[in-house]
Parts: sequence; C-alpha cells; structure tokens
Amino acid sequence: MSRESQELTRIAKKSYGESISDGFRLFGKNWSRIIVPLTLFYVIYLFLKIFLLADLNWQRNVLGENIIGTIDPSNLTEADIAQLMNFLLFGLSIIFIDSIINSLFIVLAMSSVSIYLYKKYLNLDTDFVQDIKKSYNSKLFVVLAILGLGVPLGFWFLLIPGFTIFGLYICSVFTYQFENIEKPIKQARKITKGAFWKIIGVLVISSLIIRVISMIFGSFLNLVWQVDAITLASWYNPATRRYDMLFLNELLNNLVSIILGPLFICLLTTLFTSLKVRFDLGYRRGYFQVPTELYRTEQVQVQPERAESGLYCPVCGHHMEFKFKFCPNCGESLDFKA
Repeated sequence: MSRESQELTRIAKKSYGESISDGFRLFGKNWSRIIVPLTLFYVIYLFLKIFLLADLNWQRNVLGENIIGTIDPSNLTEADIAQLMNFLLFGLSIIFIDSIINSLFIVLAMSSVSIYLYKKYLNLDTDFVQDIKKSYNSKLFVVLAILGLGVPLGFWFLLIPGFTIFGLYICSVFTYQFENIEKPIKQARKITKGAFWKIIGVLVISSLIIRVISMIFGSFLNLVWQVDAITLASWYNPATRRYDMLFLNELLNNLVSIILGPLFICLLTTLFTSLKVRFDLGYRRGYFQVPTELYRTEQVQVQPERAESGLYCPVCGHHMEFKFKFCPNCGESLDFKA
C-alpha cells in the first residue's frame, strides 16, 4: 500500500473526536495565515452594517423614546398598539437585514480559505493567494444563494429550516471548488450523508467556545469601554452622527468573534475531509469489511465463485459494485481503466 493510500485510509478511520482534535490543531497551525482574509471580510461586513442600518437604528431609538414617554402600559389604546407594532417591526427589520449581510460575508470568508485548509490538512501543495483567487468562480453564486440567503431565511421561518439547510449544504463551500463536479451542492449532500448532527456539533462546539470567551472579554470591556444608551443614540443621530465611533464600538464588541472566527471552518475542514475520503474509498454506514485472511497474496487474484456484476480489486480480490478511487478493503489505488 502506498504512503498516500495509507494516509487516506488513516483519515477515513478517524473518529469524530479525532477529527475535532485535528481541527483544533489545524486552527493553531494556520490561524496567522487565514486570519487576514477572514478579518477583512468581517471588517467590510461591519462597515456595511453601520452604513446601511444607521438610519433604521436612529428611527428605532426615536420610536423607543416616544413609547417610553407617551404610552401607559396599564391603558393601551389602538394607537399605542400600532406604535408598539411599528417599533417591533423596525427592530425585526434591522435584525433581519443584519443577518443577511452577516451570512453572505461569512460564506464568502469560509469559501476563500476552505480549499487552502483542505489541502493543508491532506499535506498537499498549496498556494495561499492562488487558492483564494480560484475560490471566486461562477459556482460561488449558487453557494451564496443557498447558504448566504437560504440559511438566514430558514432561521426566520421557525428556526428548523435554517439548521436543516446549514447541516445539509454547508460543506458546499468545499465542493464547489472541486474540479469535474457539475453539481457541487448535490455532491456536498452525498458526501455528508448521515453526518448531519456531526456538522451541527461542530457549529455548537465553536459557537460555545466563542460565546464563553466573548462573555469573559465583555465583562472586562465594560470596565474600560462603557457606552450608555444616550451616547449610542447620539452617535446614530443624523445631526451628530459618528460613523467612526459606531465602527469602533462594533469592532470592540466583536473582537473575540473576529479572532476566533477561523475556528469553525478549521473544525469543519477536518470533519469534511474525513467524510470525503470515506466517500471516495467507498465506505458506507453499516459496511463490514471482509477479513483479509480470505484473500491470498498480492500475486494472486481471488475471485468469488458466484457471478456478480462490478469489478474486483487486482491486489486483494475484494468485490465492488462500483469502481472507487481506492480499494475499500486494502486501500490500493484503483486508478486504471476497468
């Protein structure tokens, strides 16, 4: 068995916990490189968020002040209810637009470094700049439509559709960059079949780590950078608007998310690589490997007596219904014309 096939077989046999551990190591080794493009995307997102939502935030603040000053909670009129609904609508509109912008830039950021991380994990030759450039192709628009728009819309409709789309198709940030794949979305679904909860687990693990550290950092930040509601409202006021202070406030409050943002894509990379190698080798859930003692040496091909369609491994004689890149039994390359 060649060293390459041995390495692929080793990756394919990794448990979920081992893949996660590899993801943390991948994060540690490559953080200094991938943090640059990911931070750039996050900074652009913050700029757009502030510029596009500044007026809406200001109108929401005005409505909030009017509600506090005029509405009596114990005696609500129809006009009061309409005003409350208008305030709620503004708040939901801001959150919805922000979630769309955020999702689009997160997908762009992950897509830009996904293949680079995939190659690094497999110890393949990489070119960081070229890998990023190649990530921007026509297939990216489909990925953005499904993940950048479909996921946030799904979360708004009873939450479950968002998790479903995310778990089933998040790995398309890898497959759309593979050559000779016409339907990367469908291919991502095939590769990750049966691993839905493992993918959700990766999201939960990375999110919890970021959330806990953000809470700790937030407690410290409140001691040195405390912005009250009146000051924040004045920054949104069109007459005294301070885009620079709004950006600085957003940057400080999202600093942990920026620094640890690459963690999720690193954990996802190692899990996806393991799933893809298993897929390429023909591993399936419920598959039982035939004991190797049933086969002879490499010089002899053992053919079962019964006639079956498909082909046999020329090394160990293992029968396969379909041709795979490597034999699922012995791991030898099957890169020949059958």
